Formats: sequence, C-alpha cells, structure tokens
Amino acid sequence: MTSTPPSLAPAAAGQAPAARAARLTIDAPVRAFHWLFALSFAGAWLTAESERWRGLHVTLGYAFGGLLLFRLVYGLVGPRQARLGLLWHRVSGLGDWLRGARAGRVDLPRAATLGMGAAMLLLMVVAAPLVLSGYAGEVDWLGMEDAMEEVHEFFANSALALVLAHLALIVLLSVLRRRNLAAPMLTGRTPGPGPDLVKANRGGLALLVLVAYLGFVGWQTVQADPAGASTRHGEHRGGDHDDDD
Repeated sequence: MTSTPPSLAPAAAGQAPAARAARLTIDAPVRAFHWLFALSFAGAWLTAESERWRGLHVTLGYAFGGLLLFRLVYGLVGPRQARLGLLWHRVSGLGDWLRGARAGRVDLPRAATLGMGAAMLLLMVVAAPLVLSGYAGEVDWLGMEDAMEEVHEFFANSALALVLAHLALIVLLSVLRRRNLAAPMLTGRTPGPGPDLVKANRGGLALLVLVAYLGFVGWQTVQADPAGASTRHGEHRGGDHDDDD
C-alpha cells in the first residue's frame, strides 16, 4: 500500500485555494457607480435623436449628472481605494512611459493601462459640461438653446469617443495579460494572492445609490409626457421655421 509523501501533501492541498485566491480591490459603491454611469450614457445616447423618448433622454442625463456628483464626493471623502487621486496617480506615469519609449523601451501593456486611466479621467471631466450644456439646451436661457445644443452634441461625441477608447483598451489589455480585466468591476475581486485592498465592501451604500437611481428614473418616467414633450419641441422647431419665413 502506497501513501502520499508528507512533503507533497501540503502542496497538493494548497494548490486549489491558491488557484481560487482573489483580493477585494473595488468596493460596491464604485462598481454601482460605474455600471449605472455606463447605463445612463448608453441610454441617453440611444434616445438622443428620438422625439418620442426625449423625456427619457433628459431624465437619464440628469441621472448621469447625479452619479457624477456622487462619484466626486465619494472620491474626496471615501476610502483610499476610491479616491480620485488614485485615478490621477494611474495616469501620472505617462511621462516615464514616454521617456522609456524614446529610449526604445516600448511597454505596450503599461501604455494600455495608462490609456484606460486617461480615458476614464477625461470622461469624468467631459461629463460635467455635457450635463450642463444639455440642461441649458432644455430651458429658455437667454435664447441660447440652439447654441447649447451644438455644444452638447460636441461633448456627447467626445464622451462617446472616450468610452469606445476605454472599451478597446480593456479588450487589448485583457488579451495582453490573458485575463478578463472587466471582471473585477463586476465581482470587485482581482485574481491573485494577498490581502484585500478594500477593507469594507459597503454594500449598503451601493444599494442606496441603486435605489435612488431607480427611484429617480422611475418617478421621472411616470411624470413624463412624451407626446407633450414632442409637441413642445415641435412648436419650438416650428417657431424657428416661422422666423425664417
């Protein structure tokens, strides 16, 4: 009868946990913000040219702005892993990368990482004027509605370009590193041994953000009158044509 050598038993027993080891690196509020932010932008983009869904477009725009405000506050007073300074730190290595590239050391994975961080940082910068110009285009603000619509469209196109760049870089970096880099934004966990970087998941705060978001969008959707909004917008456009005549 053979038996497993004692020296091999611990290694065999420890292989499975090591393979499943993962660290909590992204807390629930940040993950909730990320997906609701993406959902709001996608929904607003898809309804931008529709008179029927104009009310939903405006509602999602306001929700987009509210989420941005939450993220800014959470990035200032929240835990260290959620701080906005960490996002800035991720892109601050661009100068070092450029110096290395000029010296012939082209680090493609690091370039993709820097690009991902830069795209996300710029998206948050663009989000504020995107929301403000959209609001200005919906109200009688010194007769600047048409001009604000042009500004709003510019920032919307800029935001879309940044979103697409962010997604493309995630795919590229996932291929280069041979692991799904989008998964941690779903699970909050990054594969690999070591202690959790996030000490508290704060699921209650994430649930509060989700309930507030759904409550606001649902309430605004119920209150909205798509036919009336379409009529009012049509009257505005009709007025423009009458002036031209």
